[in-house]
Amino acid sequence: MTRARHRCAACDRPLKAGRGKPCVRGCGAKLCRAVHVPQCTDVHGGQCLNLELPESP
Repeated sequence: MTRARHRCAACDRPLKAGRGKPCVRGCGAKLCRAVHVPQCTDVHGGQCLNLELPESP
């Protein structure tokens, strides 16, 4: 039986053990810390399930 590996929620790269950064909004997504543009924390910010958009008038 193989262990399930975690993958970045934004770019789908494999995450090494303990290297994933949790979503700041608390949705539980793990994000990589790779140095590429745009960063995964910024990309996931618009996709997060806990994103609260202001209501239009």
